[in-house]
Amino acid sequence: MKQTWQADYMDRLGVANLDTGDVALCGAFDDRASILADLDERRIAFIAPLASRAELEWLVRGLHLHPGIGHLVVFGDDVRVQGDALLALWREGLDEHGRISGSRGRLGAPLDAAVVDPLRADVTILDMRGRPAAEVAAAIADLPALAPEREALSLADPAIPERKVFLSRKTSFPVFSSDTGDAWLQLLNLALRIGAEKRSSDGTCMAEALNVVVTIGLPVIAEDLEVEGFEEPGEFPSFIDFGADDFERYYRRRTDLDRPLHGDGRLDRFDALCDRLKSATDAQSGTLVFAQADDARCAQSTPNLISATFNVVDGAVYGSFVFRSLDVYSDWPLEAMALIRVHREVAARVGLEVGAATFVVHCARLLACDWERAGRLLDESFKRPLPLQVDHSGIFLFGNDGGQARAMLLDHDAGTIFWEDAFDTPEQLSWYIVDSMPWLLPQHIRYVGQECSSLRRAMQESECYLQG
Repeated sequence: MKQTWQADYMDRLGVANLDTGDVALCGAFDDRASILADLDERRIAFIAPLASRAELEWLVRGLHLHPGIGHLVVFGDDVRVQGDALLALWREGLDEHGRISGSRGRLGAPLDAAVVDPLRADVTILDMRGRPAAEVAAAIADLPALAPEREALSLADPAIPERKVFLSRKTSFPVFSSDTGDAWLQLLNLALRIGAEKRSSDGTCMAEALNVVVTIGLPVIAEDLEVEGFEEPGEFPSFIDFGADDFERYYRRRTDLDRPLHGDGRLDRFDALCDRLKSATDAQSGTLVFAQADDARCAQSTPNLISATFNVVDGAVYGSFVFRSLDVYSDWPLEAMALIRVHREVAARVGLEVGAATFVVHCARLLACDWERAGRLLDESFKRPLPLQVDHSGIFLFGNDGGQARAMLLDHDAGTIFWEDAFDTPEQLSWYIVDSMPWLLPQHIRYVGQECSSLRRAMQESECYLQG
């Protein structure tokens, strides 16, 4: 399955004068007709969306296909900070590893420096993000006519890789992680490997996993992102397509548009939520309900976020965020990091510790145009097994007790025994733990299986069993 400019991208363009126009526009917009009304269409070659890495790459291809374009204007809301990546690409090009400066990821093949640099030299770029349409139109009118010297170049069409789809239960997929970057890799792996293939009403192909529940645990939430005046931010994973400055701009823009999280003057209901939690018992909670999915502003500012709920449990604030749908590749890193920051701010204002954050995504989708880059990212960065995470449930001890497989679950100080039992075989022991303790982390369950397997071999061969 291949994608082409004509078949897969042309319908997304606001086409005005593709043959002779010398200006291309790109950005986030809902209504192409309203934009064109303020512009001199004679100079506009096309207006392209710019809300994802795939659209950025299509833009580069389109500029090569139409060498008469001498100006590129970035405008509108930079929904997913792809405008920052585009401007950095034009300003500094690709480094020796093929990456965009500022930890903004890289482009897919064959978009290397040899492809990008002629555009950087021949096409001027103008940043008009956040400006009103009339001001954008006036700036375009002042652009000098240029005579680009490059020739039309048709790059090899990007191919959508075939997926080997594993059988699954089709719904309810729990994901546990210690940080947003690793959770992203797990989500990409989930959607790519078991996602049901679907097509939207406009023909867009995607892989979709239903009812995904992502829990990000305590250790890294406490270090994840900065709340001004509080702890220092952690490092951004190198494989995410944006840097700290890009995130800051996204977060400021997001809090301006999402009224419940409004920047300078918090809405009364946000203050009321914090006040409620501040004086709460452990039974207390608070919920912010967001705009409906058909709200145009909501569609631009957030991928169908339904609600954010905060609960006080054992002196910590736990967060739960519910989405109708979410584009795993383009939405997750920005959205999860932004909500974790809100979570930390709520905890700071209440004066309590930060508990785990849980994200419930009814439809986690991965667009076909992102399958190749998702697969490449997983090959490079999704290394398993990870070091064993400490499970809040405690630690297991295993042993051979006179021919029986015995185990106990203790607290981390080994001062309290929560559970202890013996079974005829290690298999029976592992089955019991897995069936009766579903709250254990997946890595802990894997460890249980590993130790029970070692215990079985030792018992069969009459050897001394040593745990770990």
